[in-house]
Amino acid sequence: MSKSVKDILFGLKINKVEGDFLCSGNKLTSLEGSPKIVEGSFLCSGNKLTSLEGSPKTVGGNFNCSGNKLTSLEGSPETVGGNFYCSGNSKKFTKEEVRKYIDVKGNIRV
Repeated sequence: MSKSVKDILFGLKINKVEGDFLCSGNKLTSLEGSPKIVEGSFLCSGNKLTSLEGSPKTVGGNFNCSGNKLTSLEGSPETVGGNFYCSGNSKKFTKEEVRKYIDVKGNIRV
């Protein structure tokens, strides 16, 4: 049985990534198993995510979850050091909703 890229990447149980973590456009339906800390940016746009459960707790750079099927921001990072992008999902989020879940140091693009 062959494994997909997502099975291999998320099966590694990486705790911390010192740079960027890019998993955009891979038809992911879950972020379970992603790193807990990403010092750079975490880009998971253009997948089939319905939830952010399993996303990193801390992202030092930008966090981009645009173009998914999100209806909630539950499970999102606790802190984002850069910008937070979440446009083009099943639900249109407000900046106030983002601030309810995430401490964003940069701009919020909804």
